[in-house]
Amino acid sequence: MGKLIKRLIWAPAGLVFVVFLAANRQLVAVSLDPFSTDEPVLQTPAIWLWFWLTLFLLIGFFLGVFATWVSARDKRLQAMQDRRALKELERENQILAARSTGEAPLIVAES
Repeated sequence: MGKLIKRLIWAPAGLVFVVFLAANRQLVAVSLDPFSTDEPVLQTPAIWLWFWLTLFLLIGFFLGVFATWVSARDKRLQAMQDRRALKELERENQILAARSTGEAPLIVAES
């Protein structure tokens, strides 16, 4: 059921996006000069508007992915420390269990 709902949402959205890109095929030069609109100092070559829209959409997406990854650094470090502590506790638990039964402890090598 979830896949059907996703398809019902994303298929029309993708179709609208493709139609939007096809409708914006005119050439556009992006000007980076806020003072002169007639002869800007910084101007890109004229490229299709759909290219600029897609480019800036992808740049924004990857900047968001990068920002999310950077902001989760503390949680990744904490998870790594927790895994190490868990392995140490499991090893200690095996040793104590082996002592209580009188068997030799099974030591698992670290990976």
